Amino acid sequence: MTTAALLRKARPVNVRQAQARLSKLISSKMPSLVLSHGKPMSFLMPYEEMLDLLEMLEELKDQKLLKEIAKARSEYTQGKAVPAERLFRKMGL
Repeated sequence: MTTAALLRKARPVNVRQAQARLSKLISSKMPSLVLSHGKPMSFLMPYEEMLDLLEMLEELKDQKLLKEIAKARSEYTQGKAVPAERLFRKMGL
């Protein structure tokens, strides 16, 4: 899920509501944006989604991986992409 999608999916809730309904917010497994006087103060999200987000951030530190991604994007824009079906056949899948 993209950052923008995660933020759009989040329910806005003010601090007092969050305090009163914390257990319900946690069990809903939906992200919540906690507001104070209409300003974002905190973000409540499911643990698994947070782990995924942290993993993505770690991957962004890998310069070799980032170079490979940039190379792949460049090749794709140049029309050098390989259809998935052909790749899977080549891999024997």
